[in-house]
Amino acid sequence: MNPDLFAQRAELIRQMAALSTMELGSIKAEYRTGPSGERLGPYYKHQVWEQGANLSRRVPPEEASALEQAIHNRQQFECLATRFIDLTVRLTREGSSYAAQKKTSPHAALLRRRRSPN
Repeated sequence: MNPDLFAQRAELIRQMAALSTMELGSIKAEYRTGPSGERLGPYYKHQVWEQGANLSRRVPPEEASALEQAIHNRQQFECLATRFIDLTVRLTREGSSYAAQKKTSPHAALLRRRRSPN
C-alpha cells in the first residue's frame, strides 16, 4: 500500500472538516430598471431543488455574502469528497491486487492443475 495515498486522504479529511458552513442550491444577483431608467439592486435570489421542486426565496443583501460562501463551501466539499473516493478506490485496488498476487503464485496454480483429475 502506498503511504503517500494515506497522507493525501488524511489531508482531504482535514480540508473537509475545515468547511464549517454549507448550503445547497445557488444564489443569483438580479437587477431591475427603475422608473427613470436607473439600475436598481442587486436583489438576491436563492434557488434550491428540494422534494422534487425548485424552491426560490429572496435573500436580504446583508445575508447574501454568507450564503454565497456556504454554497461555495458545499461545492468545495463535493470536489474534496470525489477526490477522497478516488484515492480510496486506488488504495482498495492496490490492496486487493497485492493480496491476489500474494495468494495466487504460479507455483500454486501448477499444483492445482496437477491435482485435478483428467
